[in-house]
Amino acid sequence: MLSQKTRYAIRAMQHLADHYGQGPVQLAEIAAAQKIPANFLTVILSELSRYGIVDSQRGKDGGYWLAIAPIDITYGDLIRVMRGSLALVPCASRFAHEKCRNCLEEGDCRTRALMLQVRDRTAELLDSIRLSDRIDPVPALEGEEES
Repeated sequence: MLSQKTRYAIRAMQHLADHYGQGPVQLAEIAAAQKIPANFLTVILSELSRYGIVDSQRGKDGGYWLAIAPIDITYGDLIRVMRGSLALVPCASRFAHEKCRNCLEEGDCRTRALMLQVRDRTAELLDSIRLSDRIDPVPALEGEEES
């Protein structure tokens, strides 16, 4: 599952993409519109700024904006920045590979082989959807809790 931090980052970036080219967006506006605690949002936007994805300006007329056009940012990029990897297990990560503890040798592990396929298909999908792409909300199914 995606961490709460990653989900907040995606929502904040979607908000900034919706306001791309309109000047700085105040932190309080993003926090209120996306229901993200302001203190946590500050940390997230600071992290995204270190990666060069978000820029900011202090002061009364300050705020945050995308440093890169939304068409040039994929959801795969965002998740990798926030999470470090798209893989569900460390041995299937392309950029943060680690051998699993208490496991078979990698060459003998069918679970790893499966997780490599999951990682590759997930990457294919997430790398094909850009922040500029329209994504319409899907209504909750009956009996499904909203989070």
